[in-house]
Amino acid sequence: MKICMLVPYFYPHTGGTEKYVKDLSIALTQAGHQVTVISTNLPEEKKAPAEEMMNGFKLIRLPAKNMFSYLPVTNKPLDLNMLKDFDIIHCHVPSFGFLRAVVQKVKQPVIVTYHCDITVSEKYYGIPVPGWFVRSVEKPANVMGRMLLKRADVVYNTTKTYADTSPVLKHIPNVRHIPIGIFHDHIDEMQRKLGLTEKDKNPKQLLWLGRMAGNKGCDYMVKAMPEILAKFPDTILVICGDGEEKAHINGLIDKLGIRKSIEMYGMVTFDQLVRLFYSSLVYVFPSINRLEAFGIVQLESFANYTPVISSDIPGPNAVMDVGTTGYLVPKQDPHAIAEKCIELLGNPQKAVEMGKAGRKLVETKYNWGTIVKQVLALYDEGLAKKKAA
Repeated sequence: MKICMLVPYFYPHTGGTEKYVKDLSIALTQAGHQVTVISTNLPEEKKAPAEEMMNGFKLIRLPAKNMFSYLPVTNKPLDLNMLKDFDIIHCHVPSFGFLRAVVQKVKQPVIVTYHCDITVSEKYYGIPVPGWFVRSVEKPANVMGRMLLKRADVVYNTTKTYADTSPVLKHIPNVRHIPIGIFHDHIDEMQRKLGLTEKDKNPKQLLWLGRMAGNKGCDYMVKAMPEILAKFPDTILVICGDGEEKAHINGLIDKLGIRKSIEMYGMVTFDQLVRLFYSSLVYVFPSINRLEAFGIVQLESFANYTPVISSDIPGPNAVMDVGTTGYLVPKQDPHAIAEKCIELLGNPQKAVEMGKAGRKLVETKYNWGTIVKQVLALYDEGLAKKKAA
């Protein structure tokens, strides 16, 4: 099949959706299909080429401007003639611009991956965002999402728990659920290159890694540390990442007087990333809202033999095998985070066994070879639907 992916942002812009589209495109190419990704040239200052080949698929970037913080607008309407030779049009939302341009306007089936609800973080730079502002953004976005998705041929997202609680997806009939996968070969290669083995697991090291944004919940991990240190005073929390909340997090660390128990990194290289994941006893994933719809980083942790303590929020709570590969805790609850960290710090071998179970999970359930077959089945369903129409 000839497949066109329409996605608002793509590399060099980075994020979970971009990684998903790249990996899915690679998996489809490996399965013998032709894939073209059409996106925008944002951020403009990166000066990415208008066309290039990437990992076996073609990439086209259209000139665009960034409206507000996360709303790409192409400089001119999408030329539907660009799409005439494809068998499948696969849109990734939000944002909704490309979907609005093609749904019920092209002859091919339109398949939609709904990555997450449009949600405003509860806080920025540590400052709460007024509820009226949150509602003014989310309500019209949800109305538009419901309207457009009902016109698509097939809609799927990555977990049932997220779909069942989404103000958009719960109004869309017959939504499917296909998880995100992970290619762990390059992780394995780096593990071998670094000579990492089970002896490198540090039984005193906890890890928080991600973008320092209000929705990622790093402050709740930091707030859990005094209770953890009261029980295990030689514990080290590694914080890895950058973003708008960094100053707030640093202020919180100093306020709590725990600076000597914190190792803080900014952006790291891939080999550093693998080493940090692999050497940590547990990775803590305390995200707090619906901008986190799955959490690919959980799969990266499992691929590095490290269990996860995750917030029990829709989407991320469907990724692990609870009690086997990690634990769920109530969101925004430092005490609950501390309790589970203390449990594993007190029994490092249990954490090691949970990490091994996590690794097995990514090799089976989250293997792209398995997942791509599920996506292709939805493509076939869309083609049959169009043929029968």
